[in-house]
Amino acid sequence: MRVVTRASALADLGLDSLTFLAAVVLVVPLFKSIKASPVLGFLLAGVVLDRLGLFRDEASVAELSELGVLFLLFEQGLELSFDRLRALAKYAFGLGLLQMVASTAVFTAFELPVGNAFGTQILTRFMGASPELVNIRSIEEAIVIGAGLSLSSSAFVLQLLSERNELATPFGRATLGILLLQDIAVVPLLVVLPLYEATAGTGESGALLAQLGPTAVKALLGLGALLLGGRVVLRRVFEIVAGARSTEAFVALCLLTVTGTSLLTQKLGFSDTLGAFLAGVLLAETNYRQQIEVDIRPFRGLLLGLFFVTTGTSIDIDLLLREWPNVLGLLVGLVTFKTAIVTAAGPLVGLSRAESVRTGLLVGQGGEFAFVIFSLANQLGVLPTELNKLLIIVVVLSMALTPALAEAGKLAYEAVERWEREQAGPGAGARSEKAREEEEGGLADGITLVAGFGPQGQTVCDLLRARLEGGGERAEEEGRGYLAYDLDPRRVLAARRRGFAVLYGDASRVEVLKAAGVRRPGAMVVAYSKPERALAAVTAARAAFGPALPIHARARDPQHGAELRAAGATHVVVDSLESGILLGTALLTQLGESPQAARALTDALRVSVQAAAQGGPGSSLVASLSVAALPEFSAAVQMATQEAVAEDPETAGSAPNE
Repeated sequence: MRVVTRASALADLGLDSLTFLAAVVLVVPLFKSIKASPVLGFLLAGVVLDRLGLFRDEASVAELSELGVLFLLFEQGLELSFDRLRALAKYAFGLGLLQMVASTAVFTAFELPVGNAFGTQILTRFMGASPELVNIRSIEEAIVIGAGLSLSSSAFVLQLLSERNELATPFGRATLGILLLQDIAVVPLLVVLPLYEATAGTGESGALLAQLGPTAVKALLGLGALLLGGRVVLRRVFEIVAGARSTEAFVALCLLTVTGTSLLTQKLGFSDTLGAFLAGVLLAETNYRQQIEVDIRPFRGLLLGLFFVTTGTSIDIDLLLREWPNVLGLLVGLVTFKTAIVTAAGPLVGLSRAESVRTGLLVGQGGEFAFVIFSLANQLGVLPTELNKLLIIVVVLSMALTPALAEAGKLAYEAVERWEREQAGPGAGARSEKAREEEEGGLADGITLVAGFGPQGQTVCDLLRARLEGGGERAEEEGRGYLAYDLDPRRVLAARRRGFAVLYGDASRVEVLKAAGVRRPGAMVVAYSKPERALAAVTAARAAFGPALPIHARARDPQHGAELRAAGATHVVVDSLESGILLGTALLTQLGESPQAARALTDALRVSVQAAAQGGPGSSLVASLSVAALPEFSAAVQMATQEAVAEDPETAGSAPNE
């Protein structure tokens, strides 16, 4: 009987998985076509699937979906590199901290005093809410709700900013800083919630506060040892696995890191989500960050989609219809207070009024981490089930309003900016427009990408670095750098020790480039030794960055060079051809030919070999190089020699006999 039960449960989970995959296939293309976030589609899919009763084993699906939360927190940890924190410090620890503290304080005050809260009175008297639904039982519960509502949606906001190319603007960077601080603020919440569950049954007021000291010591010792040990061990393990050049092993190590660290923190008495976040932090400063982020994205996307679907199943439509006045009141209050707080605090960190208003509206909604906090609080008995459902409904609706809030922010930005220009005088408008154009340029614009850091790639980087240090006339005024990628971890480590800007990753995957912040590169050099990887890099770069990007590629032979040109390479250097040309040029000069005549011959040879390589897959290297008998070669030699003689008739030697 037990075997049958397990088999039945496995069959139900399999059917539920098929249902979810079918929902993904339908939801993602549909919401992409209307330029809406798939997150909203997953939530709506969860509502529909729940109403239709298509999930057979919701408990098992919910447990599987928790892996999506782990990957979400792992990815957020990957974003917490020291360089990023330093670049956004003013906005993260200034504006973000003010927003988080003020929003938590306002929403918590709304729920106090316990048993007769100000917010409870408003909802019961004016909105007809049931006291059992909105009554708050403890100060700790009020703080958890306040902190959860103060979080905003990274998934919605970052997608909008990225689509509109506004990440590099002042309000875009301010929004990034706020979201970054919120990611950090989730960590103490994940620590406090299990602690509250352990002290809730004592019946003593302030029992949670009394336990914070010992817990802080335990966290510092246990998590500190995990961070220090993991920093050494993980780097070495990733170096070994990356050196094997196995994509499967690398992805498996990423999955093992997330789940293994989560299990360790669970054994220490903390939440598994905290472990996933710490795993990301451990790897944020390594050379593997961008490659890890890209490799886990499919798993994270599917499992996180499953989490949002299961969150959608918890949306109680009957509760929404019954309590819609309370939902509307809470929704308006959530957006209004969060927007007002950021708008008021923005000028304190250097934002204009217009930028402050736009930033406030961008982060005025609730966030996906609120689902994590409220769901965990409900599982631990911190939040009543009905109140948890009500809060989730409010957060979901606020997230659905994100595009409208962003558009309202744009209109408000233009209106306030117009008013500020009128107040400041006619000259301020031109300065504002010029400053905005400079700010929207992006930090990575014009950077040179180098795919492959072998001997050829290193030579290119040597030249670029010398140019930046003063070897090039325009380098100082342009201020454009370079970024190289390689798949040999030892080579990457040695190069970084020597001061080269090299990252571990596969540059033939555009996602890896964009994970490092590359948006509009100025040029690209493809120096991979493997023909198939070089071809993939050229094809992907041309498709992602458009026809204007100059792509200089290294080819193994003329046929490979023809394939690279067909894929979109602007300029191709053939290894076998160029080495032979250098040897031949030295020989011709030693035999008495002038440099001009030697150059004429080599230029003609290049043209003829390239023409022969266009003959198709049947052209061999030997056939490509056997061009001396071609009429085109003879004509090219005569023309090139005549041009050389015309340039310098006194020193040009006679053309060789054909």
